[in-house]
Amino acid sequence: MDFSRGRSINSDAFAGLETWEDPTPRPSPFTFEDLRDAFVEASKRQMRLRPKSPSREDLMIRRQEHDRKSLVMALNVYAKQNNMQPSELELVEIMQRNLIDEYGKGYVHFNFTVKSLDGTVHLFFAEVHPDCREVEDVYHCTALNTIDSGHCIGCKDRASDLQHPNDGGYLGGHKDVGFPFMEYDDSDSAGEDEWPTMIGLSEGDK
Repeated sequence: MDFSRGRSINSDAFAGLETWEDPTPRPSPFTFEDLRDAFVEASKRQMRLRPKSPSREDLMIRRQEHDRKSLVMALNVYAKQNNMQPSELELVEIMQRNLIDEYGKGYVHFNFTVKSLDGTVHLFFAEVHPDCREVEDVYHCTALNTIDSGHCIGCKDRASDLQHPNDGGYLGGHKDVGFPFMEYDDSDSAGEDEWPTMIGLSEGDK
């Protein structure tokens, strides 16, 4: 770092600085203003080099893309379990989504519509890991009936319309939560200075 910009410094001045051999304090060739200005300039340079943080809109787009990839993977698991080809099922629309955290374990519950080869559209439920990247991250995926109304503590407040299968099969949503954590919700119309939406977070040991 060059502290000498804009001024002339005698190189012999360094010979008078404190050393291990001679710890007697000596006057520094740099003033407080020199050090302050150098620090400010270094901080500005670091900020210019720092990658720009994505906007809230970009984060929402990334999340939506990740959700669709997760549900396509969930449909592939469902197809394999039911001796079907993945091409027989087409993801149409994500209807409901809710993130649940229970003692440090995360789950995302979805309702989404799926079109079969004959053109009929069915409502599905899926539960996946929040960072779903492989089939092991798909915990449950099934078609729903109109009578399905399985109980889920994790969705009853934030996503009360999210439909769950009566026969269970999903891992998350069975434990009461004690205090909230936050996640941005793309349905919110608030500006970037607003607080993100609150979601349930459980207490207890992880």
